[in-house]
Amino acid sequence: MLFFFRVFSNHLVGQDILHVDVYDEDSVKDEKIGSVQIDLNDLYTRGHIDDWFELTGRFNLTSHGQIHLILDFERLIV
Repeated sequence: MLFFFRVFSNHLVGQDILHVDVYDEDSVKDEKIGSVQIDLNDLYTRGHIDDWFELTGRFNLTSHGQIHLILDFERLIV
């Protein structure tokens, strides 16, 4: 299954980690599949990231799959 999301965000000084939680939508209760934390300093330097990231479970012990993220960053000219 493929999902596409487009998110626009403002960068604030000191926000260097993007935390993504991935959930399985369920009729009773949505289950958390895993999460990933991405260091955004590479994005700020390169301007673009197109990569697969490992989803980790509780306590970062096991892999729960991967998520493909494409991230773009442009500095605002004020």
